[in-house]
Amino acid sequence: MSEILTVEQQTARLLNHPYNRNAGLELVHQEAGKAWCRFEVNANSINLTATLHPGVLYGLLDATSYLALLPMLEPGEQAAPIDIHVSLIRSVPPGARVALRAEVMRKRSSVAFVRCEAQTVEDAAGTVAMATVTMSITRRA
Repeated sequence: MSEILTVEQQTARLLNHPYNRNAGLELVHQEAGKAWCRFEVNANSINLTATLHPGVLYGLLDATSYLALLPMLEPGEQAAPIDIHVSLIRSVPPGARVALRAEVMRKRSSVAFVRCEAQTVEDAAGTVAMATVTMSITRRA
């Protein structure tokens, strides 16, 4: 049987994952049902057109969504995405700072629905992407 980690330990584990660390993901705020993160578009997160790679953004939207759900999970529960829909609205140049804000819209015993939005910090009206994430909730054996 595996050790049950605290919310803080799970949050640290997610933020220290090489994918998130290389992208520069930082946690700004976390509470039950909400999480705010940020990152700066860097050499690790751009594509061949010298803009933010959509796949990197997809992964960071997913991570921020998980961080919003994490404090709502009971000890021994875990969640994993079973569906994610991302609408990319505009490209983001290198050096831009991006804010990610996730909110749990509904949580049930076996499923949760989370919405996450990405905006450039320099342009408050500059929505970059919007995501809806459906997560399956299971109990560790």
